[in-house]
Amino acid sequence: MTWIALHLLKPVAHRAKLLDIPKGRKQHKGAVPLIGGMSIFIGVATAVMLTLPNDAVITSWLLCALGIVLLGVADDAEDLSVKLRIVMQVLLTLALCIGTGVSLANLGDLLGMGEIDLGIFSYPFTVLIVLGVINAFNMIDGIDGLLGSIALVTLLSLITLFSLSTHSTLLSISVIFVAALIPYLMNNLVLPPFKEKIFMGDAGSMLIGLSISWLLIEGTQDPAHPAFRPVTALWLIALPLMDMVRVILVRLRSRRSPFAAGRDHLHHLLLEIGMSKCATLVTMVTLAAVFASVGILTEYWQTNASVMFYGFLLTFLAYLLAVAPLVDAEKGSLKRWIEAATLTQTARKILARYGNN
Repeated sequence: MTWIALHLLKPVAHRAKLLDIPKGRKQHKGAVPLIGGMSIFIGVATAVMLTLPNDAVITSWLLCALGIVLLGVADDAEDLSVKLRIVMQVLLTLALCIGTGVSLANLGDLLGMGEIDLGIFSYPFTVLIVLGVINAFNMIDGIDGLLGSIALVTLLSLITLFSLSTHSTLLSISVIFVAALIPYLMNNLVLPPFKEKIFMGDAGSMLIGLSISWLLIEGTQDPAHPAFRPVTALWLIALPLMDMVRVILVRLRSRRSPFAAGRDHLHHLLLEIGMSKCATLVTMVTLAAVFASVGILTEYWQTNASVMFYGFLLTFLAYLLAVAPLVDAEKGSLKRWIEAATLTQTARKILARYGNN
């Protein structure tokens, strides 16, 4: 169904002007249809309705997913204001919590001082976290194949964890999502038989962010048999979260809006030093897979939750330290910074060799 939708929606996108036009920081060639998100939703919704039992929880998720897709389509077409997008995301997240009856009520023993039960603060905290995840996946959508591949890593990790538990319905939904992502990725990367590139658009990035958030919450908040602990969820989406937080910190330090467009994400920095888009894609997907693997293995070994959490914070600090020195907004680009460092090293070698002469 995703494959069929990709073919059927392309002419519709051109007639409706639902296209991504290259300008400013967008450097792709030609007007690209923004139909990936809609196609994925059509495939996922069709498969879920045909193969899974009629369940109020699943119905609530599908309705909220439809709402977030329509919001994304409107944003792709009309470029909605940040405030309106956030308000709608908050309302849809609240609707998801109420409809499914699930929220982040228990965070486990994150700090090593006992279970953290949020009580009446569970809904506000859930809204904050889901908003963060939605926008983390939205922000990382910068080069061909990146968002879809990162989502694939998270979903495959969820499949691994759900297959070791009793959550067969969540396992099925994760598998369906992976199946729906494959034709999109083939089309996005223009792999045969596809000949025209398409983008996921905000409809797709927000759909993935909302759905993965829901799967993570459902997987961790079952009071009887949780599929995995809340701290494990951090590792499964570590790269999008780390990149989003780092970019927000950099923009706030520069007194810019955290939601302003810019070329300061990790994929932009890797491209600046001369890496190809393919190499950048492979590097970031590998990094995401390493983080997710840490989460899966430590969950399997039942490593202490506080150790996993503090380990995550240390990893995030290492990530910040590794990337921060490479960015100098006032003195030039990352590539020029590295070139200058290389020239300095070369000059020192020459002076050391011929200094006595």
